[in-house]
Amino acid sequence: MPLFAIIGHDVANSEAQRKITRPEHLARLQALDTEQRVVVAGPTPIEHGQSAMSGSIVIAEFESLDAAQTWAGAEPYLRDGVYSHVDIKPFIHVLPTPTDTIAAS
Repeated sequence: MPLFAIIGHDVANSEAQRKITRPEHLARLQALDTEQRVVVAGPTPIEHGQSAMSGSIVIAEFESLDAAQTWAGAEPYLRDGVYSHVDIKPFIHVLPTPTDTIAAS
């Protein structure tokens, strides 16, 4: 399956709502991870060591751009106003060498 980068952009002062919505946000990511579709996922802090976030990045497998857009469109952070918007871009995993590439060698 192809990879897509989903980049969520937090609104200003999102910390309180982010904390409220986080369990639902993580449950969706954990479901993708259980299906072994997540390459990496995590928040992007405004500065390391601070709780204020500028957004999040998820790189995961989806069947198509439409499927990635549908998944991202149902994001609780987007619904609840933590994110102002999300960007979705095709992604090609180069480094570190993907495990399935190593196994195919």
